[in-house]
Order: sequence, then structure tokens, then C-alpha cells
Amino acid sequence: MTSERMWFVGEPVVPSQLPPVYPAPVDPARRDEVLNDPRLDECRAMALTCLGGGLNAGSHFHEVWIRDLNTFIVPALEVVPATQVRRALLSFLHFQEADGNLPDGVVADQEHDPYYRHFRRATSLPGHRAMKNDVSADQETSYAQAVARYVRTTGDRGILDETVNGETCRARMLAALDFLWSKRWSPTHGLIYNAATIDWHDVQPEDSHGLQMSDDTHRAVGVYANALALLALDDLLALDALDAATALHWRKRRDALAQAIRSVLWDAERGKFVPHRYLEEGSPFPPELNEDAIFFPLGTALAIRAGLLSKEEIAHSWAATLEAVKRAGAASIGFSPWPPYPEGCYAAKGIQPWGYANGGDWTWWGAQTATAYATVGYRVEAYRAGLPMVERVLRDREFFEWYDRDNRPADKLAAQPDGERGEGWGALAKGAAQFRGAAGALLNLIDELRLGVKAA
Repeated sequence: MTSERMWFVGEPVVPSQLPPVYPAPVDPARRDEVLNDPRLDECRAMALTCLGGGLNAGSHFHEVWIRDLNTFIVPALEVVPATQVRRALLSFLHFQEADGNLPDGVVADQEHDPYYRHFRRATSLPGHRAMKNDVSADQETSYAQAVARYVRTTGDRGILDETVNGETCRARMLAALDFLWSKRWSPTHGLIYNAATIDWHDVQPEDSHGLQMSDDTHRAVGVYANALALLALDDLLALDALDAATALHWRKRRDALAQAIRSVLWDAERGKFVPHRYLEEGSPFPPELNEDAIFFPLGTALAIRAGLLSKEEIAHSWAATLEAVKRAGAASIGFSPWPPYPEGCYAAKGIQPWGYANGGDWTWWGAQTATAYATVGYRVEAYRAGLPMVERVLRDREFFEWYDRDNRPADKLAAQPDGERGEGWGALAKGAAQFRGAAGALLNLIDELRLGVKAA
């Protein structure tokens, strides 16, 4: 990492200093525009075709990733048999470890990606293996939310009592959540910690591989993992599937977590969440980097869905999201973060400014961001923000994993000459086609927009 003075590639946004942008009313003309836009119909049909291809993340990702599956499980159930989705959810429990933690992905032995260095095996599920990028802390909450969404969509409450290796899915799911409060917990902050990842991503700065915590890791708390935990607990509690004492226990944890997110991570002066607050190791970045100036739009959107921001704070956050896209010259609100971390902050190749996790434009997360604002009244605005993502899907006839600053789809297959893998996740995974997270997130956005304008 460089010790030179670190300059951002553009001027940061300060939400509190921007004029707030409140949602426009949904008048009849705007309602008809959303309901009758043929681009949305065509994109939705394409998304269903993509989701019907399986539950793995994308064209060259053979793994079923729980983070991904959680984001597209509801629309996938339109075209994938519920029994197949149920089986995929239960497969994760075979690889749950004694402390309750769950893996990221499950894959057939013959299809595993050798890039991952640590695998789990389970005698109860032969022919498969699992892996975990433990710099993140969203696997357990993604799992709980995915199960809750599956039950809510299918009505199949029986999955909760399905037994894997002597323990029910319900008990294992609670053990997974408890892992976060016992093993990934910062008592100082009252929050779940992970490594210093960018917004939602799973690459740490200290090494070129970037996926596994080590003695060099600088642990941090941030808004994405903790807001997702709130949402997962909300969905779980809404199932009414816990006894009264257990439900009260988790409700208290949920409320304390919400309070800590606001007190520790909210920067009232700037009107935004800080990227990280660090544990005993301190920051991995040089003191010349003013990290608190960086804006994480996706983590902010999840916090909005979790009910953590006031109407005025949301209005400033939406203004900042749009302003960040403008200053970056990005194609959509899937762009994150703003500004990108400067050159040299992350050791992994491809995490330079405008790269994979550090300035890439992800439909997967841009659509979720738009959906979050749509749920709090920004129907017209979310429709406008979603159109660039819809239009590039129609242009490219594909759901690509991510786009560069010039709105070109990244292509993993052309990432390295002569099939070389390279060092660092961003160097080798330049982008998947048939990326189901993007398809599911756009489909969810389209449905939310149309339901919302009908009700407005």
C-alpha cells in the first residue's frame, strides 16, 4: 500500500449539503407509463428465462451462492420447482460448522472452481463441497432471509422442521444467526464485524486473494452487514415461527442492533453512513485517506429498507445517489462506491478505481437500490433510475454481472490471455453472463414498481 498522499478520482458527495429530493406524485400519466412500458415486459420475460436455467449464480459460476440466491429466490420460484429450491436451501445445512457458521456456496465436486482455496466436505451430502469467503458476514443472515422468503412465497412451513444431521432447519438457522452475535460480534460497537470490504463486497484490502480473514485482517463494522441482519430478523420474526421467548430474545437483539447502527455508523454532519469503524487493529488504510468521505449507496439502501432513516435523510441520500452517478459519469445507480478507493488501497488486482468492486456498475445492486427507494415512495424516480439497467439488458440480450464506467459489460472469458487465472478476484472474474442476481433484482424492481403505482 502506498504511503503517498491519496487523492480521490472525483469530488465526494456530502448528502447533507445537497438539496433534498422528495418523491414525485404518481399521477395517471406516470402510472400508465410504468404499467404499459413494453421494455419492462420484455426485460421481465428475459429474466424469467434466465432464472429458469438453475439456481447457480451465473453462466460460469457453478456454485449456488447463498448471497445470490437470497436476492433472486422469490422470482426464481416462478420458474424453478419449489422442491428444487427447498433442496438447495437444505444443502447449506450439511456444511454448517459446530459454531453455527454457514458457507457461502455449495457445488458438485466435479464443478468446483479451483480458485477457492478452502473447501468443506460433508459425509451427509456426498459428491458436493462448500466454501466460504469469511471476510464477509452476510452468509448467515442471507440464509435466514432466504428461508423466510421461501416459506412466505410457497407456504411450505415444513422446511423449518426438516432435519439435517439431527437438527431442524429452524434450530440450525437460529444457530447460524447466533454465530454472528457470538463469533463475529464487536462488543465495543454493539455490531457485527467483517473485514474492510467495499459496501456489499467480499474482498479485503490486505492481500491479493482477498477472500479469507487472517492475522493481517483489519476488522471493521459497516452498514451493509448490519442492515442486512435487521432485514433478515424482520423477515424471520414475521413468519411467526418462533416460540414467544425465542421471538422476544431476537426482537431485543434486533432493536439493539438498529440503535447501534445509528449511534456508531451514522455521520449526522455529512448525512450519511461512514464506510467503516474499526476494531483493535485500526484502519488498513494510510492516514492520508479520508475514508469517511466515501459514500456506500447499497448499504444505505438496505438501511432505508430496514427503517433506519427519516424522510428527510432519505431525501438527501437519494440526492447523493444521483449526484454520485453524475460525478462519476456512470451509467446507472449500480455504480459503487463514490468516490472509489484510490489506487493501492486494495492489493487484489481489479480493485483499482473503476474496477470490479471499486467503481464497477452492478445491475444486481443498482436494481436493489432502486427497489429500496421505491418501497418508501420513490416510484417515479426508481422507474427512471431502473431504465438504464433495463435498456442495457435489452441492448446486450443478456444479464451481465457488471459493467465498466463506459457501460460496457465486463467479460470474464476475456479477462486473461491464454487462460491465465491471474492474482486477485477482480483480475479473473471480470463478469458473468446469465447472472441470475441481476435478472432477479431487475424482475423484483419491475414488480415493485407496478404494484406500487397501482396502489398510489
